[in-house]
Amino acid sequence: MPIRRRLLAAAVVLAAALPAHALAASLRGPNVEGELSVSGLTAPVRVLRDAHGIPYIFAQNTPDLIRAQGFVTAQDRLFQLEGYRAIATGRLAESVGASGLASDRQIRLLGLRRNAERHAQLLAPQARDFLLWYAQGMNDYITQHADDHPVELRLAGFVPTPWTLEDMVTVLHFVNWSQAANFKAELQMQKLIDKFGADKALRELAPVNVNPDRTQQPVIVGSAAGAAPLGAVQLLAGLGEPDAPLAPIAVGSNNWAIGKSRSASGAAVLVNDPHLDARMLPGIWHPVGLFTPEIQAVGAALPAVPGIQVGRTAHVAFGLTNAYGDSQDLFIEKVAPGQPDHYVDGAQVRPFQIIDEVIRVKDKEAPGGFREEKMRIRATVRGPVISGPVFGYDGEALLSLRMASAELPAGGIGVDQLLTARSIADVDRAAQAMDVIYFNYVFADTAGGIGHRATGRVPVRASKQGSHPKPVGTSDDWQGFIPPDQMPGMITPARDWVGTANNDNRPDGYAYDYSSYFASSYRIRRIGEVLGQGKGMTTADQATLMMDAQNLQAPRLKPALVAALRDDPANADLARILEAWDGRDDQDAAAPLIYHHLYERLAYETYVDEMGDKLARSWLGNWYAWQERFDELVQTPDSPWFDDIRTPQKETLPDLVRRVAATVRPELQARHGADPAQWKWGSEHRIYFYSPLRTRGFGRDFLGYPEAPMSGSGATLLRALSPFMGGFDVNFFASMRLVADLGDDDKVEAVVSGGVVDRQFHPNQKDQLSAWSEGRLLNWWFAPAQVEAHAVHRQSLVPR
Repeated sequence: MPIRRRLLAAAVVLAAALPAHALAASLRGPNVEGELSVSGLTAPVRVLRDAHGIPYIFAQNTPDLIRAQGFVTAQDRLFQLEGYRAIATGRLAESVGASGLASDRQIRLLGLRRNAERHAQLLAPQARDFLLWYAQGMNDYITQHADDHPVELRLAGFVPTPWTLEDMVTVLHFVNWSQAANFKAELQMQKLIDKFGADKALRELAPVNVNPDRTQQPVIVGSAAGAAPLGAVQLLAGLGEPDAPLAPIAVGSNNWAIGKSRSASGAAVLVNDPHLDARMLPGIWHPVGLFTPEIQAVGAALPAVPGIQVGRTAHVAFGLTNAYGDSQDLFIEKVAPGQPDHYVDGAQVRPFQIIDEVIRVKDKEAPGGFREEKMRIRATVRGPVISGPVFGYDGEALLSLRMASAELPAGGIGVDQLLTARSIADVDRAAQAMDVIYFNYVFADTAGGIGHRATGRVPVRASKQGSHPKPVGTSDDWQGFIPPDQMPGMITPARDWVGTANNDNRPDGYAYDYSSYFASSYRIRRIGEVLGQGKGMTTADQATLMMDAQNLQAPRLKPALVAALRDDPANADLARILEAWDGRDDQDAAAPLIYHHLYERLAYETYVDEMGDKLARSWLGNWYAWQERFDELVQTPDSPWFDDIRTPQKETLPDLVRRVAATVRPELQARHGADPAQWKWGSEHRIYFYSPLRTRGFGRDFLGYPEAPMSGSGATLLRALSPFMGGFDVNFFASMRLVADLGDDDKVEAVVSGGVVDRQFHPNQKDQLSAWSEGRLLNWWFAPAQVEAHAVHRQSLVPR
């Protein structure tokens, strides 16, 4: 776009979004120079910031360190913090009006706040203090520095108020919900059971879970315990997706560690790239350095969670992925005959617990600017009844949702122990203490030890299954919880590398029904291919591996595509392009564009005749549910699934491939020209980033970050996932990349997909995106001397 047109576009967008004084405040950003008074501090704290705005906090004790972290996080991310709290507490409509109602209804029904209030009362003193110190720092910025607040708060309708312990814990429970929302997968499985019967659904459509480390492969979800069609009730006839504000954050990620025998430095190296939809600037992670006489740490934190969740200290390094531990079950409840306000619980009849909620809705037409919406929630001893319009699951049957997060015991939160861990054994103990969050933590220490451990609280089920709803029995299906030290894990294996990629990592003979839902094995197998051969690996080698676009799913299907199209005169050129393809999802290559279009459409055509359009799209939209299953099916080209029951003839896989190609080819030619050799994956596989002030339409790219082509796919280590048959815009990717070489005492090498500060036009709102897009890592300083040498801004926080 010519400069004059760009300036005109900018002027129009700014005039619409920000008044002049507000624009000036946003450009000024938080005050990061000089001296500020902060309540609660017992001694002065120094905050140094580098050219990217990363704060490095130097305190004389841990309470002051965490208070200062809360203050600094509020300086940088108050708009984001208030948004998180509004969503997590079910009070979004209070700020944004009716558009937040769907989110609030779901959160209130789930009872995240109710669970958090109970949990807060059970916290150990150390965990309680850790959270309260952080809240104290945030609250000082909220109450004492209002003139420094971002204008985005007012534009979005947020009015910041002091945070409580319950607010802090509620955010942790929202993170839990984002990670462990298994009930949607259960409902999807039930819909397949309703359609095909329990035997066929579980035998032919249930997920196939693969762990490359197991000798017994694969593990198939096959328990029919309690599985039965719900008959005329058609429980899932109204299955729909929750509205966007609440839909749990999809979380994935890769992480791995190599020991001394495989690294160039002779020290252990940890790598992590958490996969999230982080397109809204400045991203999700807040980079930070934390220093006291006892603590030296640098990494990244989730706003509202103190400490660091990814990074390194003087002794250890750690990173996370989603573990997909199944902590939720749906139960089919039965209303007591003749007593509509009671339900049957084994041999007993109990009254429903009634919970009344009132949602305030911002409404300029209402007296006082607000109206109220009342909710009445029914709950059983297992949990809230979720059937009904709030989640779109209508029908006569009643489903209750039982969540382990509603039954947490007294204890800590684990994250507070990471800063003082001195070995992988200490990190392992910290991970085992993380009841409310469900991560696969990979870790390393300066002695060369490496390991991983799944966190969270997963029930031991008498039924041996949590893959689909089950009727309430005469005894409790939950018979306790998996002991923390028996959660999936591995400590310093002989091969001298560990890794996770949301995959099934249960070993042979694992005793517990940990989960039925995992990522496909393509990424973990690629990690194993490279690390298993690696010697003398540098941090540059690790960065290259994070950007690896080799697709290990493609070899499972490509031969069938080539064989079917080679003798098809209309599409033989597509076969030649695919046959020559090296399997890399490169943005400048034609083959990935052809392959992914054929792959998606072939999967859809395989199942749509039996399932119908709605069920097929719903099931296939959950990639992990079907990919390994489909890979196996392709090896049987005359499977009945490939026969289109809508036609009189019998189709096989090659027939379906040729049919799909005949549909896909003209669509691609219309968009990209007649010659397939000139097509490019990146012409459709693209990514963009946006400002919360302009999420779409005119001005999106100016306020955000211009749309660009991207290599990779959902199956590659360079994660670039798109919605199934929803176009190829990338909405799930590495929100951060980090390499921590414990032999490098100066820095970690890392980058976030955005920046540090959540203020429009602030120079540190999106300044790391150019490096992120190019696959470069930046220096996040670890040595205090390097922090001093690279400081651009200096601030002193003093006791008020």
